[in-house]
Amino acid sequence: MEAAIRWSPHSTQDRPRFLIIDVVGNRLRLCQLDNVTKNKVSYKQLCVRDKLPNYTAFDWSKKDAGIVGIGSASGEAVVAVLDPDRPDNDFLHSFPIRHQRKCNSIAFSNKNLLATGLDRVRNDVCLNIYDLNDSRFTNKDEPYKKLASSEAISSIKFFSGQPDTLVAGVSRQYVRIYDLRGEVFCRGFLNYICSYRQTRLRPASPSSRLAKCTTSP
Repeated sequence: MEAAIRWSPHSTQDRPRFLIIDVVGNRLRLCQLDNVTKNKVSYKQLCVRDKLPNYTAFDWSKKDAGIVGIGSASGEAVVAVLDPDRPDNDFLHSFPIRHQRKCNSIAFSNKNLLATGLDRVRNDVCLNIYDLNDSRFTNKDEPYKKLASSEAISSIKFFSGQPDTLVAGVSRQYVRIYDLRGEVFCRGFLNYICSYRQTRLRPASPSSRLAKCTTSP
């Protein structure tokens, strides 16, 4: 992917905003629609952030319209300000990891948690959860939760109505649901083993809490 457009979750009818994600140029451009006709779409640029780290994943904060998160090509979660009311604010914070590798996915929750899904590496976790409710960021920040040891995480998403529940694509084979509440952060654990031609889910043994995908003839 060289570029993409993402609609702002904070857009309103009066402020229809979107983001142009320039992966090649390491740039983010916040824009707002001016007018839409049959043959033309006009918009204006509100602010831009460039000279960002090389990144491979993006998400918009669900709580703060001026905060975005990017997953860097070396695996760090990066939080940046992109706010037209604060165009000179160049705040950028990176959460370090022990072993560098590609960040495949990044996601915010409605409770201001930030999750990153990383490529597999031996003897290290691949799913990190950060709590952004503490604004005192340091270069030694540790994840709030560390999950999926030595399992590649290809995609992640928080449930909008259940912000402590996270669904993840694991090792390109499973869908796993994590419950992050309390000390038992894997409560509600669920796997789906899927083929690329699946057409329906067939529950396996109830005691295993596992479901298998079957294909139609």
